[in-house]
Amino acid sequence: MAALESSLTAPCVERLLDAAERLVADRGAAHLTLDAVAAEAGVSKGGLLYHFPSKLALLQGMVKRHIEDLDARASSGAGARWAGADEPPARYRVAARLEASLAKSSAHRAVGAAMLAAAAGDPSLLEPCRARYRQMLDEVTELDLDFEEAAILHLAVDGLMISELLHLSPFSADERERVVGAILSRVMKGKQTHDR
Repeated sequence: MAALESSLTAPCVERLLDAAERLVADRGAAHLTLDAVAAEAGVSKGGLLYHFPSKLALLQGMVKRHIEDLDARASSGAGARWAGADEPPARYRVAARLEASLAKSSAHRAVGAAMLAAAAGDPSLLEPCRARYRQMLDEVTELDLDFEEAAILHLAVDGLMISELLHLSPFSADERERVVGAILSRVMKGKQTHDR
């Protein structure tokens, strides 16, 4: 019975999260209200509250799905780079994770905008993101890079993402592609060139 209930509610949860992301992408994080999400998803407010009893719960759901989506895209990217192997090498996993983080997508940016806006009122909302950031930094550090270089690469990724999220990036599409290429190239090379 519980499995049946879960299978029936999963599509509704996804629909609600999709609606929340569309609202943020189309109108901005300030317009993310429970009433607006219910209307956008075409459900009653009671139906929304059944799955997300508060705006904080909705935001937590958005953050959780955002992280899961990044993980899935990174896993797919690493597998594509290292086809045929049971487990991609660490460099491919890290490069794929960074590439997934830097992917230009309106939904990705919408969740980022919502997280930033919500974090101003409740910094604990970003705790899962902080844990994931630490994991990513540890993974980059394990690639035979000095801690400082790993941190600089990590900060370069964050700086690019945040400047784009705030519409402050000065880079053209070609310049952005070159920056992302340089970051990924550095991850793939490790200390091979650094120690020369």
